[in-house]
Amino acid sequence: MYTWSRNHNPNLVKFPKPKNYNMRKFLLIFLFLEILNPEAQYSNAHPFDYLELALRWPNSYCVTHEGGCRQIVPQYFTISYLRPMKRDGPDMQYCPTPTSLQNTTIETNKNDLLLFWPDLSTDNFIESKSLWRDQWKKFGSCYNMMPDDYFTYALNNRKRNDLKRILTNAGIVARGNSYPSHRILGTFRRTLGVNVNIVCEPDRSGNFYLAEVHQCIDVSGTIPIDCENKARGCDDDPIFPYTGFQPDNNPK
Repeated sequence: MYTWSRNHNPNLVKFPKPKNYNMRKFLLIFLFLEILNPEAQYSNAHPFDYLELALRWPNSYCVTHEGGCRQIVPQYFTISYLRPMKRDGPDMQYCPTPTSLQNTTIETNKNDLLLFWPDLSTDNFIESKSLWRDQWKKFGSCYNMMPDDYFTYALNNRKRNDLKRILTNAGIVARGNSYPSHRILGTFRRTLGVNVNIVCEPDRSGNFYLAEVHQCIDVSGTIPIDCENKARGCDDDPIFPYTGFQPDNNPK
């Protein structure tokens, strides 16, 4: 059935509007805008439950990665990575993203990156840029914010606590001694008020070292939350080495 328009053209037929016409029109406009907004698509396609900040003890890295360190490395915990995490699901890595890491982001954060997120194989700023670019491609690409936010949150969370001082104040000192994993975990729990995870790595002789401390952060990137309170890969009480530590001199 059809109706004629008031000033009808005999060759023009006016059909009635379908039910829910306005709603359909709204949905079409919304979908069109979503197609034009890749940032929104990216954000919705890559949700995550929390962030994991991995802080590395440089001396352990140098012992377990022979020949991989520059001559002088920091004597404090440095950033290994910041990655989005799902509680149940596959690892989030190398996500498709319309956002690229601009050189201005690296230049703006130059001093903090060299201090808190250094490349342990070189102290050259230009050469170090590949490290931060790789971190953005691997983990930052799955973070539903801009590169500036990704690096800012990583650096700010590192600055919040001095993990070496926390351990030292509890009698866990980087002198090449070994310490029970539960003691290390308990020390962080009491001081930080939340659970962390620790990761141990072995050298070629089978000695285990305190390699990393993992802190969990809520999706806002600002509030520490509980991790699982686990010691991963710690088949033995891990060694907390000093700079230049040699396993043969291990006093344990």
